[in-house]
Amino acid sequence: MERLQLIIDCDPGVDDALAIILALNHPAIDVLAICSVAGNGHIENTTQNGLKILSLCGREDIPLYQGADASVNGVRPDTVDAFGDDGLGGCADAVKTDKEPEKEHAVDFLVRMVRENPNKLTIAAIGPCTNIASAVRKDPSFAGNVKQIVLMGGAKYTGNVSPVAEYNFWADPIAAREVFQSGFRKCVMIGLDVTNQIALDASCRELLRIFNTKLSRFIYQITESGMDENWETRHKMVSPMHDILTIAYLIDENVVTLKESNIDIIEHGIGRGQSIVDIDGHWHEGKCNALYAAEVDVFKFYQLFLITVFKEHEKEITAYLKQISEKKER
Repeated sequence: MERLQLIIDCDPGVDDALAIILALNHPAIDVLAICSVAGNGHIENTTQNGLKILSLCGREDIPLYQGADASVNGVRPDTVDAFGDDGLGGCADAVKTDKEPEKEHAVDFLVRMVRENPNKLTIAAIGPCTNIASAVRKDPSFAGNVKQIVLMGGAKYTGNVSPVAEYNFWADPIAAREVFQSGFRKCVMIGLDVTNQIALDASCRELLRIFNTKLSRFIYQITESGMDENWETRHKMVSPMHDILTIAYLIDENVVTLKESNIDIIEHGIGRGQSIVDIDGHWHEGKCNALYAAEVDVFKFYQLFLITVFKEHEKEITAYLKQISEKKER
């Protein structure tokens, strides 16, 4: 089976870390490189976190290219505190690495790689869209030569940094809008409407504690701050895992249900970063520029995630998934 050739553009980030871990552990995915962008932390922070995740997974062979430290109009995005000051739930110092980023800038790398491999590469853009929009600006043929791009961002309905905006699109709304208008051959939006449904709950987190492996301990530790934040603000004992759903979709498209639409982003004002999903085709004469995830199979997602990363604990995972299934049927 031909492996999917993947570049992950991200702002690590707890949920980015989970996405990278899943991608690195699945045989169907060939991670060619990581590109960092400012978002969950400043660029130096997200770059270091990305390097540490690669080292944790024993994949120092994969290059990391440092990208944009500010939005396309030169404004540094406000960082979020849901994942702690270091972006990894206060646990970044627990992972040591001597690995360094490549000398080439992430945008130059993206342009070069896509030019050298037309219609072969998939990009998972799970941070602000700054690097991607900058690549399009640098090479107008870039979008048309990418096999597919999958974005974690946006929402049909409510946001997570404002009543209407999701963080990645809010952090650089101009870049997000340009990505949707760039003419990618296949553009998929995985938004909050589905990613909120796969949040890591206390029972699954306890399962990871019981596994007591290097990766399960790491995930258990980095998700604590997200769980505390959600309990304080929403009275829900869950930790966000938004970005990982993009990788799950690339492994198995049946994890989500996609629908066509025309998607646009509000750049300024009270609605900054809002994704307008034209579900009923009111605008653009029904012409679609993207697919969006309308539904998610939560059971299938957890089955894929847990079995892929912790396959040596398949017996315990099967029992846990049975409990989920029985609870759902009640």
